[in-house]
Amino acid sequence: MKITLIKQLNNTFKIAFDSDYEKARKIKVNEPYEFDFKNVRNPKFHRKFFALLNMVFQNQEMYKNIEHLRRQLTIESGYYDLSVTIHGEEIKEPKSISFSNMDNTEFSDFYNAVLATIVTYFHFDKQDIIDNVGQFY
Repeated sequence: MKITLIKQLNNTFKIAFDSDYEKARKIKVNEPYEFDFKNVRNPKFHRKFFALLNMVFQNQEMYKNIEHLRRQLTIESGYYDLSVTIHGEEIKEPKSISFSNMDNTEFSDFYNAVLATIVTYFHFDKQDIIDNVGQFY
């Protein structure tokens, strides 16, 4: 069972979302529990990444498919796994950016790496990108 908690200043935790209250009611009072924690990803930040991707896609002519652009930006930003074909060739495969694979910190690092890659390869002005991404999400 997963629930999202927010740490308070007094070192107690409160339930973050109404949808988690019913789950939390199943936790017994005065019983020890062990929790793993990770910083969950902000869905708005996820949308911001796809707004960035859409903006770049609409302002370039090299890629005719936005998924190909996403894959290449991911690889060029250093987020890939190497696999080997049956012929011994190494292939770079983009890592997943799903919510279950990256926490907020990892996704922020990924976003900044992609932004730097866009500036480098497409020669777009970084501040222009930052200023304009807000129009897309």
